[in-house]
Amino acid sequence: MFQKTWKLFLPFFLIAAGLWGQSATTVAARLDGGAVVYYDSLHEAVAAGSKDPKGSYDLPNEITLLADVVLDEPLIVADGVHIRLVAGGANRLIRRGGNIEFPVVWVKGDSSSLTLGKPDMVFELVIDGGRFAEPPVEAHAPLVTVSGPDSKLIMYDGVTLQNNHNKGTPESTSFYQNGAGVFVRTEGDVQERQAEFIMKGGTIRGNFNDVTTYLAVGGGVLNMGFGIFTMEGGVIAGNTIHFQGAGFAIGSRSSFKKTGGIIYGKNAPAGLRNVSLKGNMAGAVWPKIHGHALSVTNTKPVFIFRNDTVGENDHLSYAGVPRGDGVFGEGEQWDNSDAAFRRWLLTVILIILAFGVAVFLIFTKLYLKKRLAKIMQIADTAPALDLSSLSLTDREKEVCKLLLTDLTFREIAAALGISNSGVSFHAQNLYRKFGIQSRTELFVKLGMRI
Repeated sequence: MFQKTWKLFLPFFLIAAGLWGQSATTVAARLDGGAVVYYDSLHEAVAAGSKDPKGSYDLPNEITLLADVVLDEPLIVADGVHIRLVAGGANRLIRRGGNIEFPVVWVKGDSSSLTLGKPDMVFELVIDGGRFAEPPVEAHAPLVTVSGPDSKLIMYDGVTLQNNHNKGTPESTSFYQNGAGVFVRTEGDVQERQAEFIMKGGTIRGNFNDVTTYLAVGGGVLNMGFGIFTMEGGVIAGNTIHFQGAGFAIGSRSSFKKTGGIIYGKNAPAGLRNVSLKGNMAGAVWPKIHGHALSVTNTKPVFIFRNDTVGENDHLSYAGVPRGDGVFGEGEQWDNSDAAFRRWLLTVILIILAFGVAVFLIFTKLYLKKRLAKIMQIADTAPALDLSSLSLTDREKEVCKLLLTDLTFREIAAALGISNSGVSFHAQNLYRKFGIQSRTELFVKLGMRI
């Protein structure tokens, strides 16, 4: 109980201790058995915390950052180590130094965890990749990586992961040379013991994945290879990538669930929108589909994306399996390049068919109009027949005169304003009265008139 009470008041105690004349080189402090221990480097504090057997996922060893630091070597959380890092005394900054080949923060250990911030943290903690520093830093790795089996990184409000420029190696999308802000991937094919990032709050912003291969995905976050990403709150904004998933990208064997927070898309205000510069298939015949806010790759269907903002109340979920298939929650707003292309192709086909039908109807109408005029002319000018010896009705005489032309029954019906069956009825009566069986015999008997 005493130790828990000390932990609650540790940041305020450290501020007071600093006022009492702590060394100017003091960078971090931690509570060790009721006593506050100070360290001249953050690495020393983490190393000392790793020796404390009392740390766990639920009760990590708390380290308070007391000064801004530049890290020339990655801050690695090793096997079995459980650390909570908070800002004390003022807002604190951790910036990338010369470690451009590795993440700034790397939760690498087996069954390890790093918690950034906590619900009641007074000051802000910023981890910065140096993209806008003087001179700017171009790294070959993401800002933060979580890769240890059964490892976790938990992030709270008041924490910002920002401004990492991952230039990478164009020929490679290796284990840590992908993503820009956060990269989550379980090291090895350990499906049952997954690395996990839990975003309870905070901000991931201004990161640029500048690797220019189609395999390079994820501007703000890349989650793949049995990794798990859970977004309960926070904001992913202002990240940039060339191809897929400017805000957030999920690979086929990873899983994610979003129950809160915002991932901004192309419809967001300038400065907040995540931007995919070229799309996933630039130059191909398929539509250019970017996934500004979010994308899921190597699944069936192949590419599922959200270009628009994924809001606070959009609850999205995806569970990946080794085959590359996915299970998606109900009532979610998804789209994919296969469906988009099919819709586009169907639209084109329907437009062509509609145009073809319209042209056909126009020409048919013109033909029928011309044909009907000819019918009327034939009806008016056909020579009179001497049918006085036969007891024919006036209608039978009209039908007989037109049967001796090349007009069809349908055209005769149109000319006389009667039905097709009416023409057939009168024709049969004529055949019976003439003692014949067909229209051909009628032609022979009376002669074709046109």
